[in-house]
Amino acid sequence: MAKNPGQNRADLLVEIGTEELPPAALKTLAIAFQDQLVAGLSAAGLIENSRTSWFATPRRLAVRISDVAKKGEAQSIERRGPALAAAYDK
Repeated sequence: MAKNPGQNRADLLVEIGTEELPPAALKTLAIAFQDQLVAGLSAAGLIENSRTSWFATPRRLAVRISDVAKKGEAQSIERRGPALAAAYDK
């Protein structure tokens, strides 16, 4: 890690525009969006003990997460596609 870890971290704001959402469901939807976003970033190793806040309107959901790593660890991912026989027809 660098000598000043604050230089490698920043706040992240994710906002999505939606069709009209029912006002009664806004809090539940915003919290679910926040929880899933935090879980994904945590699994990727990009956040630890970050502060989060959510925002919601009938046409927008947003989450602000503090102290997110600007860059993740290097990874090597190998994926195999379908069998060659499935790629071509007779």
